[in-house]
Order: sequence, then C-alpha cells, then structure tokens
Amino acid sequence: VSGAREKAEKGELCFGTIDTWLLWNLTKGQIHATDVSNASRTMLFNIQTLQWDGELEKIFDIPGNILPNIRSSSEIYGYAENIFSDTKIPIAGIAGD
Repeated sequence: VSGAREKAEKGELCFGTIDTWLLWNLTKGQIHATDVSNASRTMLFNIQTLQWDGELEKIFDIPGNILPNIRSSSEIYGYAENIFSDTKIPIAGIAGD
C-alpha cells in the first residue's frame, strides 16, 4: 500500500489480528492490544519470552511500533464506548482458537 511504510515508521499505522481490530473499534481507538494466543499466530511472537521478537521483526522487516500490546487472555482491557447504551461495558477476555 502506497505510503504504508512511512505511516508505520511515524506511528500512524497499527497492525493486529481480528481480536485487536475488534478491541480497537469497541474502545473507539483507545486500546491496541492482543493476547498471547492470538499474538502467537503472527509469526512475530516469541513463545519463550511471551513478547514480540525483535529478531523476527527484523527478518520480516516489520516496525515493532505498529504491534499491539500483549496482555493476558483474561483481564479488563478497556470498555466498549457507547456501543449499546450510555453504560461502559467492560471487555474482559480475548482468546484465539
């Protein structure tokens, strides 16, 4: 995509799996995160350290600043903002298959 590399390097582009996209949209762009199970599917995750792997990022030429924060599968990530009502609804779990 034309201009994507420049946007990524400036921190104006995000990457994630479907859970990241859902969380981003439900929180109106406040939370950019994923869990370990989904992060492991990207081929950029180190299953030994449970963190993004800087060496793999270099191999695939992926700027690390576009990757979501990795969090546990069960915690309150944030709140759905005015989706179904004026009440903030906690988003408290993410899991891959």
